[in-house]
Amino acid sequence: MKKNKTILIIYVIVFCVGICFAYIMLTREIKKHKNAPVIDFANGVDIEVKDISFERNGLFLNGKEYNANGISGYSKFHYKDSYLELESINVPFILRKQKQNDTLKIIKDEKEMYLLVSKEIEYRKNGGFEINRY
Repeated sequence: MKKNKTILIIYVIVFCVGICFAYIMLTREIKKHKNAPVIDFANGVDIEVKDISFERNGLFLNGKEYNANGISGYSKFHYKDSYLELESINVPFILRKQKQNDTLKIIKDEKEMYLLVSKEIEYRKNGGFEINRY
């Protein structure tokens, strides 16, 4: 009986430590995401992208994480009459957005591709479900 109580106490302690660890890691990630530079409507962006990655649902440009409001590797940029996913566009390219504008541009080899940021944010808020996304 004493052995069962000891095992139960160990399980409770490990469970509580696990809950505390998960809470601390979650709050740390939320704080890091809030403090990251934001790609939004109010601010302009002009970045020459030499390295891009999408680690842990984040957008990393040149090794720096950005709070991209739902822009991911699956975001589709308009080019002529077709779409290109962000992760399929090879670096280097220029990522540009003007202030008070919701159009994100990628300029690569004299070609411009566009993403409407407001549509992307709306799409992500709806859980990725929208029949007529574009």
